[in-house]
Amino acid sequence: MEKCISCGALLEDDDIYEVKGKIFCDTCAMGQHKVLQKCDPGAVRSALRDRQRSGFTGLDGLTDFQKEIYGFMKDQDGATMQQFVEKFKCAPETIDNELTVLRHLELGKGQKRADGVYFVVWEA
Repeated sequence: MEKCISCGALLEDDDIYEVKGKIFCDTCAMGQHKVLQKCDPGAVRSALRDRQRSGFTGLDGLTDFQKEIYGFMKDQDGATMQQFVEKFKCAPETIDNELTVLRHLELGKGQKRADGVYFVVWEA
């Protein structure tokens, strides 16, 4: 039996997906093909313009999962990737993609602290 490098799931031989030489389960392998740029000024400009056109403010227009992530960040005064993974029981890539969306919407950002990188709400 192999183990998914991302989420740790045990995999039968016919459930193994290899991406760039690494072993993944089906869900995590799919996440490897989506590429969101974290620091992308064009994506930020586009996301903010779309929100403005839609009349969205605050958490309007976010998915329920994005709202949960935002709430957790706010309640914890910032959280590490490991804390997100433990809280939401999903692959780091899944969390990373959602955090990237929050970054593009200027609702979240990374913050270096003495003990590592934390993700915090934008106004923090």
